[in-house]
Amino acid sequence: MKSKKLLASSMAMALLCFLSFMYWYEWSASALSPSEIEDYLAKIEAQSHEPGGRHDLSALRTFLEADDGEPIYTVNMYSFQTVADYPEGSGFGGSGPDAYERFSSVMIPLMIRRGSHPIYGSNWVDRANSKWDRIVIVRYRSRRDLVDIFATDAFADASLHKWASLRGHDRMLVQALHIPDGRYAILFLALIAGFVTYGVGTRAKRRQHQAGTG
Repeated sequence: MKSKKLLASSMAMALLCFLSFMYWYEWSASALSPSEIEDYLAKIEAQSHEPGGRHDLSALRTFLEADDGEPIYTVNMYSFQTVADYPEGSGFGGSGPDAYERFSSVMIPLMIRRGSHPIYGSNWVDRANSKWDRIVIVRYRSRRDLVDIFATDAFADASLHKWASLRGHDRMLVQALHIPDGRYAILFLALIAGFVTYGVGTRAKRRQHQAGTG
């Protein structure tokens, strides 16, 4: 009976972990309303955009007005400065990739807090057929999450490093199904964790019983 209770508790914990993950990863809000779009655009417009990197607000508006609350993917292509192009007196230096890593150290936590993350990245590109140094594909939980990142002071401040790092940049925005679907892998791992918890608990109970009868 105790073993059955332990198994049930372990499976319940695994299910709770999976549901918590799904809430974080699959949470979808309703599409952005016109007033929300205006609020976000006003926040972004008010940010400092020196030394560069001002958003194309007209294109951003069009992008946000097409929001349907579903996940999106960005396919990002980067070419880096040999030496980061920081403004004089910024206090920063290093190579273009160094500067981009400073930007990434801010950007990735902002994404993760919003159920978003890179799913692919490579620093190897066929130089005979491409001008890019790095390709990164990022999954965003929704357009709301992406613009919510844009509107943060942390993103605006970190843009100093992004634009100092880049010689060129292009991006494609797509909506698609992530194959393979990571949700099922997480469910499988959650179930495995439940069985492991059950096994560890059963072994601990057995040892306690043996110690008590020894």
